[in-house]
Amino acid sequence: MKIQLACKEWASVCAALSSGRQSILLRKGGIAEPTGDFQVQSNWFWLYPTYVHQQQNQLRETEWLEKGEIFKAKPKKILFFHLAEVAETFHLMNLGNLEKLEPFHVLSNECISSRFAYRNPGLTLMFVKIYEISKPVEIDETPFYLGCKSWVNLESPLDASLLSPVLSSDRCSAELEKIRTIIKG
Repeated sequence: MKIQLACKEWASVCAALSSGRQSILLRKGGIAEPTGDFQVQSNWFWLYPTYVHQQQNQLRETEWLEKGEIFKAKPKKILFFHLAEVAETFHLMNLGNLEKLEPFHVLSNECISSRFAYRNPGLTLMFVKIYEISKPVEIDETPFYLGCKSWVNLESPLDASLLSPVLSSDRCSAELEKIRTIIKG
């Protein structure tokens, strides 16, 4: 399998996802998003670790800031370690439900509230299954990849063979069921 799409995410969140500590992505459209809203473009994508905008006060569990340093690449390079598969997507319009989802992510309440209120109230939640590839892939970071956008189409698809799931299928199913229960109220 070859995948060309990547989703930019804070390196700290990528670290939490890659360890199994986090199983969801909470997204709002980036400044450069064409519609201003986040749209899931594919059920499979690379995690593109970034360091732009991530700050200690945006994380409830601040140790993930340091743990995200593992993804640092050489200047003008990007390292890809993980592939994500979207199992389910939810559009959340209730901030109270988001607060109940705290066990499934490392972001601070301040960060979540700020994202929720930005432009129009609401957030997109993606429950993702994370897969580690056998050997990280390094590519050049082009000017096209830069900027406040969620999705990046890489110049060439990257090989996504020899994948190992971070969480077992049973654990993923159990977490997804808990999230559905919270969202349904």
